[in-house]
This record gives sequence, structure tokens and C-alpha cells, in this order.
Amino acid sequence: MTRPLNGCRVLDLGIITAGAATSALLADIGADVIKIESPTYRDPFRKWTSTPPPDATSSLPPFFRATNRNKSGISLDLKSAAGNEAFLRLVERSDVVVENFRRGVMPRLGLGYERLRAANPQIILASISSQGDTGPDAGYVSYGSTLEAVGGLAWRTGYSDDGPVVSGRDLNYPDQVVAIFAAAMIMTAWRARRGGSGGAHLDLSQRELTSFLSGEAFVAAAATAESPRNGNAQAPHLVQDCFRSSDEVWVAVTIDGRDVPALERVLGRGLETDGTDALRVALAEWISARDSSSCVERLSAASIAVAPVLNGKQVLDGAGRGWNYGLTRATDGSLVKGFPFQLEASPLAISCDAPALGADTAEVLTKIGGYSRAEVAALASAGVIELDDETARQPLRTTQ
Repeated sequence: MTRPLNGCRVLDLGIITAGAATSALLADIGADVIKIESPTYRDPFRKWTSTPPPDATSSLPPFFRATNRNKSGISLDLKSAAGNEAFLRLVERSDVVVENFRRGVMPRLGLGYERLRAANPQIILASISSQGDTGPDAGYVSYGSTLEAVGGLAWRTGYSDDGPVVSGRDLNYPDQVVAIFAAAMIMTAWRARRGGSGGAHLDLSQRELTSFLSGEAFVAAAATAESPRNGNAQAPHLVQDCFRSSDEVWVAVTIDGRDVPALERVLGRGLETDGTDALRVALAEWISARDSSSCVERLSAASIAVAPVLNGKQVLDGAGRGWNYGLTRATDGSLVKGFPFQLEASPLAISCDAPALGADTAEVLTKIGGYSRAEVAALASAGVIELDDETARQPLRTTQ
């Protein structure tokens, strides 16, 4: 099956979301992605606390499965001379390296861009970091919460009488969005390289991307230092908020000036519109006296923007109606995070689950790195690599 990145080999040093999810998208659209972990440091998502779906048979956490599907996996100690050499052998035969280590880690490993380019002048290095590769904040340790803070997103989120709100570690907005943008930049660089542009070092800053996505708000508020946080309300809407119905379901409603006559007919009364409070109170009282289905049906029939606030189970139940490919089935049939887009001619799918530790170490080093099976066994004995349990039981020491 032909996909846009068929023929592109990616060495994935990414961890958690920002790096690993970027490479997962590349794998989804056809790249041969090799996830590289270390015998002394695993992707933290392997142990990320989360509740697996009831139909899952995999022991891997859902976060790890989502960000590492469609990849092969090896375990290689980049801090050792032999591991460093093995990685550079793979670089020689690859197209892209993806990493989201703290700034300075790659050069300290002897694997900075200049070293990678010496091994392969056509290599594309995608460095995804919180603050970017240069500047006074480049070395800062960051999480999604701090990135939302310095990127300005938290400044916009919350109510006027309360503090800023961050999305939290299980969403981690800056990590989610950078994966989509980074994958697009990598694909652009790879296609440009095929046209003769050569290799590239892509410096992708999550902080700058977060600020870019909120840019209009910053421009609008440039003249004041006051917080523009206003909760759900949003001018010029007369009302925009969520109201609790009689069956304890929240209902989201937005009312513009042109909607007032229709709303008056639905509520059966005249409404004051000089201030939003009276209109809001009338709407809240009407919704609280009715079940959510009735509220949504009657307001929707009047062409008023309305929707129930769905919980996770209700979103899942909307398969085929509310969404089609945002979630998908893993190889064991359980639901996992799907795709942000779909291709009609060659639909994206999960062809293999996230790899076990060292699942493909021997195969990758022999077929791509050019190592003999005896050399692979020696590297395993020295602790430079890890092999999966089945491969480790094979007589590699005596097989050439």
C-alpha cells in the first residue's frame, strides 16, 4: 500500500508525547520508524499510570500504545562507544532522526547535528524541545503546565475571578499539537530533500508553537496588561455558557442577538437584552426544568447553537456519527487513539502494536546496521543492547 512517506526510514529517539507521537504519525503515513530506547532508560510512557480499556489484551499502557504504534523497537545504549557506533551506522542508512531530549543531550552523546551529518550528509534531524535549541531559556526543564504558562495559553484559560487553568498531564496541549506540526515539517523536509535540497536540522519549539496558536489573543490584548480571562463567556455573544438540565447533564448554548426572537418563542416569554444577566438567568431556569434531550431538541429546532456536554463514554458511543477515525482499533481489537486525518486511497490503520523492549534489536542491527549475529550477541553480553526474550534464548553466540 502506497503512502506519502513510503521509503523514508526514521530513527526515533522520542519519548513521552512530543517526540514519540511525532514519529507515530510518520509511521502512520508510511515511514519505517525504529524506536530506540536504552537499557538504562526507557520511554516513561511504558510505566505511565492509566486505565486500559476493558477489551485490551496488551499489558502496555494506552498512552504508550498510542504514541508507539506501527513502529519496530530496539534497545541501544547511546552512552557507550559501541552503542554510539551502532547508532551512527543506522544513521548512515536512514533519512530522519527525531529527538526531544533536553537541550545539550545529543551533543554530549557525541550525536549533535554536525556529527550526524558527517555520517550522512542527507540526514534530517528534528529536534523537538520545550524552549527551542537557542536562546536564554533553552536549557530550562519544562512540562506541559509550564509551557502553557510561558506560552501564554494559561493566561487566556479560566474565569475572571479565578486563576489560570492548565490542561494537565493526560492532555498536555503543547505536546499534542507539536506532534502534528513537527510531523508536517519533517515530511516537508524529506520531500524537499528528494528534490535536491539536502539534509536539514529542524528546531521545533513547543513554547513558540503554543504562543503562535494563541497569537490573535495577544495582539488583541497588546494595549493592556489585565487578564482577559472570562470563562465560557465570549463577546459579542449575548450568552455563551453551560447550563445544568433536570437530568444532571450540562448543556452548552450560545446566543447571539439574532437568536433572541427564536429563543423568546421557545421560552414563551419576552426577554431583556440590555444586559446579559437577565437573558442568562431565564435560559438557565428554562434548561434546569427540562431534561437535556428535550432542551437540545427544542433549541436546535429553533436554529440555536446547542449541544450536550458529553463524557468519555458518550463520545465513544458516537462512533460513526460524531467521529470516524479519531479513535481506532489496535491489533488486539481494543480502542486506542486514532488519527488526526485520514487518507482515502490508502486508509491509515494500526498494523502492529507498540514494540516490546528490544523486540527488533537483532533484526535491525543485522539487516540495517550490517552486524553479524555473533557481533549482536557480543553487544548483548556487554550490555550495549537488549534483546527480546525470544531472541535472547536463541544461540546467537555460535550463529553467524
